[in-house]
Amino acid sequence: MLAFAIWFATAIALLGHALLWTGVVNVLHGLRGPRPLIKLATVLCVALFAALPLAAVRWWWLNAPEHTNLFLADGWMGFYASACAALGVVGFGRKLWVEHNRNDRQTLVEWTTQPRDATKALTGEPFVGAYARFLGALPGNEVLALTIDRKRLALPRLPPELEGLTIAHLSDLHMTGRVGRGYYELLARAVNDLRPDVIAITGDIVESEACWPWLADTVGALCAPLGVYYILGNHDLFVDTTRTRELLDSAGLTNLGGRWLRAEWNGVPITLGGNEVPWIPPAPALEKLPRRRSGHPEFRLILCHTPDQFPWCVEADADLALAGHTHGGQVQLPLLGVIGSPSIRGTRYACGVFRRGDVVLHVSRGLGGQTPLRYRCPPELALLELTVAPRDIATPMR
Repeated sequence: MLAFAIWFATAIALLGHALLWTGVVNVLHGLRGPRPLIKLATVLCVALFAALPLAAVRWWWLNAPEHTNLFLADGWMGFYASACAALGVVGFGRKLWVEHNRNDRQTLVEWTTQPRDATKALTGEPFVGAYARFLGALPGNEVLALTIDRKRLALPRLPPELEGLTIAHLSDLHMTGRVGRGYYELLARAVNDLRPDVIAITGDIVESEACWPWLADTVGALCAPLGVYYILGNHDLFVDTTRTRELLDSAGLTNLGGRWLRAEWNGVPITLGGNEVPWIPPAPALEKLPRRRSGHPEFRLILCHTPDQFPWCVEADADLALAGHTHGGQVQLPLLGVIGSPSIRGTRYACGVFRRGDVVLHVSRGLGGQTPLRYRCPPELALLELTVAPRDIATPMR
C-alpha cells in the first residue's frame, strides 16, 4: 500500500513538473521581447523539463532498493519533488475548472460545428517541403480538418437593430508557405459562402514575403456588406508590416491597427478598434472614446491579437472583443485540455467565449500555425451570430 502511495504521489509530482515548465514557456511566449532571447529561454526550459526527471531517475537507481521514496531525498531533490506534487494537485484541479469554464454558458447560447475537411477539397499535395509533408502525414493530424463553428452569442447591450448580425471571425492564418495556397483560397470561398455581415481578422496573416502574392486571391477575395477588417499579430512582424498593410488595404480590407474607426450599421453608431499590443504598440487611446449616453444605442467591437488584452477591452467598455494568437493550444489532451498557450495567463483564454461584466470575448482556435500540427484542436472558421441577452441574466466577473 505504501509503495502504491509513493508511486501515485510520484505521478502527481511528474504532472506538477510538466505544468510548471509548460506554464513558464506559455508566459515567455506571451511577452514582447527579443525573439532570440525568448527562444533561448524556451530551450533552457525544455532542457530543465527533460533533465530534472532524469536526475530523479538517477537518484532512484543509486539508492534503490534501500531508499525509493523520492520525497525524502536530501537537498533540493526532495524539496522539488514535494513542491511538484503540491503543484500537481492544485494544477490538476485548476485545469479541470478552466476546461469546464472554457465557454460562458449564458453568453454562448448555441453552438454547432460543421466539418469541412480541406484535404478532400484540395487537389494536389497540400503541404510544401519535407518538414511540412512529414507532419502532415502523421496519423490524427487535424491541421486541414477545418470546422465551421456557428456560435450564437447573447450580448448584454446589443442594440435591437443589430439582432441577428453575423460576424465571421478569422485568426492566425499563418501564411508561411508550408501549407499551400489552395488551402487559403478554400478558406476564402468557405467564408464567402457563409455570407456574413462583417468579417474580422485578428492577426498573424502572412509571415513570408513569398506569400505576399497570395493575399489578393485569398483574404483579398473576402466579401461582407458591412466591411472586412483586420489587425496584425506578432508573426506578421517577420516581414515588412508596412508592405503587408499596403497589400491588404489595396485588396479592400480595412486596417484597424492602433486606431478607432466610426461606422454605422443598420442605423446604429458603431465604434471599431484594433489592439496589436504588446508587439505593435500603441493601443488606441482610451481617452478618445466618448462616454456612452443613456438611451442612445451604440455598439463597440474591438479586434485584439492576444486575449491578454481582455482587461484593456474591459477598460474600453467593449461590447464584443475578438482575439486569436493562442491557436487553442493546437494540441489538446483528454481531460487536461489545452497545455501549450502563448499567454501570460496560461491556458485560461486559449479558446472559447468569456465574459466580464458586459464585455464578451471570443477567442478563436485559429486557422493555421507556424508548425502544421494539430491534435483534438481543428482549425476554426467561426461565424458569430449576435442576439440580445435576456435582462435577467446575472453578470459574471471572471
